[in-house]
Amino acid sequence: IALNGTSSFYLKHTSSDSIGLVDGGGSAVDTIAWSATVEGESLVAPNSTHAGVGPNATNASGNWILSAWATPGEVNPVWAAYNGSTQLAITEVLPYCNDDSIEPTEDWVEVHNTGSSPLNISRWSVMNAEGERRFIRLDSLWTEGNQTPKVLLNPDERAVFTMDEYILSGLGDAFDLLHPDGEAIDSAAWTVITDCQTLMADEDDSNDWMHTLWPTPGEAEPIPSDFATKDDLRFTRFMPSASTSISSDMEFIEISNQGDDLAVLNGWTLRTTTGAENSYNATITSLMVQPGASIILANDADAVRVYEDGNVVDLDGVLDRNFYIPNSGAALQLLDGSGAQADTLVYGNGPVSVSGWSGIALAEPLSNLDNLIYLRGNGCGDTPDTDTVLDWHEQWSRLGGSTFCFDTSLTTSGVITPLLAPEHGLADLLAWIESATTSLHVHMYLLHEANLVHALIDAQNRGVDVNVVLDYGDSWWKQYDLDTQRGMATELLAAGVDVKWFGDTGENPYAYIHSKVAVKDEQSVWIGSGNWRSSSHPAPGEPGNRDWGVLVDDAGLATMVLNHLAFDENEAKGHVTPVLAGDAPAGWVMPTPESIVGTTAPGIDGDFEAQLLVCPDNCIDELVNMLDGAEEEILLSLQYLDMDWSWGWGENPILEALEEAAQRGVRLRLILNGAFLDEDIQSAVDRFNEEWNFTMGYDASSIVMSSDDQVTKLHNKGVIVDGEHVLVSSINWGDSALVRNREMGLLLSSEAVASVYVDSWYEDWNRLDNSTDTDQDRLMDKWEEEHGFNRTQRSVAGDALLDESLLDADQDGLTNFAEQLHGGDPNNADTDGDCITDDLEVAWALATALNASADDVEPFDALTQWDADGDGQNDSAVLGCDLAGVDIQPVDNNNGNVQTSTDDDEDGVLNEADDCPETPAGVATDAQGCSSQQRAELVEDSTENTSGDSAQSFFLILMISALILSAGAYVVLRGMRSEAEDVKDAISEAAFADVVTTPVATEGWQQPVLNATGSGVTPAMLAQVPGWTAEMVEEYLKQGWTFDQLVAYYQEQVAQHGQ
Repeated sequence: IALNGTSSFYLKHTSSDSIGLVDGGGSAVDTIAWSATVEGESLVAPNSTHAGVGPNATNASGNWILSAWATPGEVNPVWAAYNGSTQLAITEVLPYCNDDSIEPTEDWVEVHNTGSSPLNISRWSVMNAEGERRFIRLDSLWTEGNQTPKVLLNPDERAVFTMDEYILSGLGDAFDLLHPDGEAIDSAAWTVITDCQTLMADEDDSNDWMHTLWPTPGEAEPIPSDFATKDDLRFTRFMPSASTSISSDMEFIEISNQGDDLAVLNGWTLRTTTGAENSYNATITSLMVQPGASIILANDADAVRVYEDGNVVDLDGVLDRNFYIPNSGAALQLLDGSGAQADTLVYGNGPVSVSGWSGIALAEPLSNLDNLIYLRGNGCGDTPDTDTVLDWHEQWSRLGGSTFCFDTSLTTSGVITPLLAPEHGLADLLAWIESATTSLHVHMYLLHEANLVHALIDAQNRGVDVNVVLDYGDSWWKQYDLDTQRGMATELLAAGVDVKWFGDTGENPYAYIHSKVAVKDEQSVWIGSGNWRSSSHPAPGEPGNRDWGVLVDDAGLATMVLNHLAFDENEAKGHVTPVLAGDAPAGWVMPTPESIVGTTAPGIDGDFEAQLLVCPDNCIDELVNMLDGAEEEILLSLQYLDMDWSWGWGENPILEALEEAAQRGVRLRLILNGAFLDEDIQSAVDRFNEEWNFTMGYDASSIVMSSDDQVTKLHNKGVIVDGEHVLVSSINWGDSALVRNREMGLLLSSEAVASVYVDSWYEDWNRLDNSTDTDQDRLMDKWEEEHGFNRTQRSVAGDALLDESLLDADQDGLTNFAEQLHGGDPNNADTDGDCITDDLEVAWALATALNASADDVEPFDALTQWDADGDGQNDSAVLGCDLAGVDIQPVDNNNGNVQTSTDDDEDGVLNEADDCPETPAGVATDAQGCSSQQRAELVEDSTENTSGDSAQSFFLILMISALILSAGAYVVLRGMRSEAEDVKDAISEAAFADVVTTPVATEGWQQPVLNATGSGVTPAMLAQVPGWTAEMVEEYLKQGWTFDQLVAYYQEQVAQHGQ
């Protein structure tokens, strides 16, 4: 044997080589050569049928090639032309796996006998694109478990052929399946990059091979069309950054399968992109999502499971590498096995230029809330797919909060009992609780009414299963309210009631449980706007808040409500904790129950529709739907309506829906509570009255509710739409209630039921007292209604600087405010008909206080009595109609010929009677032809000369000074009406209940008589401001002035006007 250029004897298998056989004389007998081959494989001549070249290649020459199998010491087999079955197909291939995670661990090809007869796969082979060939042999076949491999495949049987590595590439490759004579029968080609993922043919033969859903060596491959595709998968919830006491790595992404088939995401890719070319990919190795289901992928799945329900899995367990969600922002993408985009989300400072996204990135809705969860659509399967941020701008949640997806509407029939407090409520609830036989569930913000607590204890004692959830309270609560809440809770606990706190943690997803809801025996529901305390549920006949409640007897509704209540009764939730005996306040004593005797409200039996509203889950959407559905009228009865809050990514949606309703011609009427009047409430009133009605011309109007000896405050949160749909709820119309609190409401559709609430609503609209000023024009609503003015609107057309209080309707020189202040008739220049105009009567009365020799005359007496000074004679007979002792008689300078005087400034006052003959056109004037500005200028001019010939001058100056002072105090009043936003936003009903509103009897009310009788102002104080009455001083003090400031201001005014 002669070696080819070698100094020692060995045969190469890593590069070309050759060997020769020579005889003893050194002559070559035979020579062979081969190119690089594989260790452990035998070679035969290139024309050997045992090399799989077929009988047609008997004259082939060149390098030796692999044999079908080694035959040392035997004659190489010679095979006739192959005439067996060719129904053998490549069905699956593993070209590369770097970590041996796929069994078998070698690279392998699966073949399938697709024919109807047995097929021997001996001498079949595969050849790659470089011409490298491997034969299928018995010892290269893999079987699972203890099964025996075989080369004879029966019809529909499969075989897995393993090979040495690097025959096939995971970076894209191709190969052929050759029958024993070397003819290609099938082929496979792919361009996708693959690692530890098997490939299969696409259903479209013209496409490259694709990833299988999962490896199935020796078994049929799952058919992709039987499974969910990229169009079925969505990102549906996303929390990019979160930290709690148990973990600082709480971020997660939820993927939902919205198709009808199982989603197998093996081989799919999660990608984050934080810059133009800075992408990070992780391949999903094992993940399935059932149809209609979702899966949460989290870095700390155990921590997330503490707060979130559902299927939570660790990212590390389903991906081939670590994967993190950048806090600051990124483009997050899900790609299917072929690399096609399934979904894209760009948030924070992520690049919006990535494929699959358009427009701005998703940003946090509110900066003062942590652990925010972004929801796609409504979070309940409604997942818009516009590839824009709008897909994520409908709703958001917080870690540990609910995402209710229960059905919340029903059509049924039953008995509905409207409860209108203060007339009805307490007696009805006591009777309802006493009728419970199996269970009671009560969720309440404040539970302070002792009779109701005793009724719950009695129910527990007779075997009813009572469950109560109460708000834990907050630092701003008054100590009395905290003690009462804890005292009632621990009394219930001691009686065996299952009592829980809502919010006794630092990681509460809600601000408060503000619901007022109860369910009895799984058959009947109570829901209302009023807490279970005496202000909202007073004893029969006692005054209290205007609140709406309702009892509905319907098992379907009861089940619906209980499904939602269960979430807040689950102590596994971080915001729910058990009440403990140690929560009892020191020294607190349970009040003794009273004997409550009263009639219960009548029920209404009939068909109805019901829609349950639960905040923060669906209440904004449902409130907007309710308002959008209005066709004729919306009647609102609200504790307050916040105007300046944003729900997250846009303007106030409730306000927007109201304005859209007004724009389409719906009549809007709003009643707001006045006991908590601040600038927010006033701005809501002004939006309806001044902007929408006065400026825009919409049919919109709002009032501040007046009180009486029964209805003290408006604590309601109710709406009536088109006289058919009525909302009874705990939902205040502000951002805290709608986006932070647990709230509940019920929208009932029944004309019979709605009519009860409509009647009560109009009672509140028409009620008038002596202290309510809706439009803040200093004219009380009752006074304006009595005299034909507009109680809801202060603006005056044509003059932006005026309001109704500054007008002089009867042109008597007294503004409407002065008429109200002194008891005059604003529509009659001479209220008492004694020929002395009202302005002179008031000026004379005020002047008497400065004249030691004259008896004091009250302005009210001067305006309403002919003999105001009580001297037994008509004032006009003694003083004259002009208070100068001379009657004003027409002057005839034309010997009986009437000549019309001129009115140069066309203000309606003839020149000879016009104190201001150059008034600009269109400006409102008083009886003397002067505008408010001109009258002020005249007052200023009078400081230089107070000795005019007219006896009216000083009196008028004094009167105007007093009115100017009252106007100044009015400005101070308007400036001081500002409540602390944090308290109001916190829904401070405890503080609200402490606002004392003294019932004001309206029967027999008369214009105020301004004297010091019963006043808190002392005679010594009045002596320092002669001419002012006790009521005037008291009013100024209420408006924010100190008495020292009033005295100083009074003295300045007197000095300024020459006294």
